[in-house]
Amino acid sequence: MHTDKGHATLEEYYARRAKEYEDIYYRDDAQRQAEQLKIRSALKEALKGADVLEVACGTGYWTQFLSETASGITATDFNQEVLDIAKHKNFICPVYLETADAYDLPFAAGTFTGGLANFWFSHIPKSRIHEFLSGFHNKLQPGSCVFIADNMNVPGVGGDLIVKPGDENTYKLRTLKDGTSREVLKNYFTRHELFQIFKNYSPSLTEDDIYIGECFWFIKYTV
Repeated sequence: MHTDKGHATLEEYYARRAKEYEDIYYRDDAQRQAEQLKIRSALKEALKGADVLEVACGTGYWTQFLSETASGITATDFNQEVLDIAKHKNFICPVYLETADAYDLPFAAGTFTGGLANFWFSHIPKSRIHEFLSGFHNKLQPGSCVFIADNMNVPGVGGDLIVKPGDENTYKLRTLKDGTSREVLKNYFTRHELFQIFKNYSPSLTEDDIYIGECFWFIKYTV
């Protein structure tokens, strides 16, 4: 278990936010809704028939859609609070919900044939991206498809962006419905930055394999 301050703060924030976790997916914004449908369709196609390891599944919002096409899903999250909500979703394929640290996944190498990590990548400190991806990929068989989606920076959405001198990461100040606020690590990337990161893990990757929308980005690649 990682107990550094940033990691602990993120865990505590999402535990407290569990009951309002999915509100962001129901915003009355036609562009956001259209891009979310695009993500849903793309991940279902990319991981069709796969035995999938999902990291940071949260309340199972994306798990429920993937369960329509995957052969099975092991969906993990650090917080039991969100998994308690996820277990009430209507999953189609077999779904196993497990608590796990994204940086220390408790599975044997080569266990799975697909990987999913939606809206987690932006919460990884840049210094730990390689640690996460190498550990994640280790649990997948060679030739497995990985799908990752996350947010683009939209000014005025999701709290104020915070930049700190000497810190390569950025942060957002988030306010919960109970009125309390939390500073949450939230990094954003350009298409070129994403390509520079992921080409090291999938040599056949091109920049055209990365979807960049107004609200979200996603990537699918083979390890």
